[in-house]
Amino acid sequence: MTVRTTGRRVAIVAAALATGMTTLHTSTPGADPHLPEPYARAYMRFQRGGPLVDVTVKNQTLGDAAGEMISTTGDLNTFFRALMDGRLPAPAQLAEMKKTVAAKELRAMGPPGARYGLGLLYRPLSCGGGYWSHGGDGDGYRTRLGVTPDGRRGVVVSATSRSLTDFKAEQRADRAMATLVDHALCATG
Repeated sequence: MTVRTTGRRVAIVAAALATGMTTLHTSTPGADPHLPEPYARAYMRFQRGGPLVDVTVKNQTLGDAAGEMISTTGDLNTFFRALMDGRLPAPAQLAEMKKTVAAKELRAMGPPGARYGLGLLYRPLSCGGGYWSHGGDGDGYRTRLGVTPDGRRGVVVSATSRSLTDFKAEQRADRAMATLVDHALCATG
């Protein structure tokens, strides 16, 4: 829809939106397989018990908009906090994004009660209330984030290895990252 409406790639539109948020390390490298600095190396295990393989250099646009925009954890935190605290988008658009439905298929990856809206996931916190999120996975990369509904607190957790042939390992990693997000947002002081 973004391409039909604007004639531009999704990532370019998103980067343009983020420009006002002082994102210093967000880019859209297109088909260039080399990541802009700074970056973390990515590793994948393609066979159960097999070696981790460096998969850092690859065309990120193979996943279309899912991989076209490259960012840092700091820039992601800035963007999502701005999204939740009302700096973008317009209030009516954010209200539409927050209209959620039960996300039962995500139960295996985290706590019950997750709900999905338009590009936003709402998850309950162990200390009460909840947070907004939108994770991302790519070859060798996994990112989970959480931002309080008022945008005052946010955290981004990133891991750089994946084991696609071991679903239980993927579940454990996802639960561990969700726990880190939960603890960071529930912490006081």
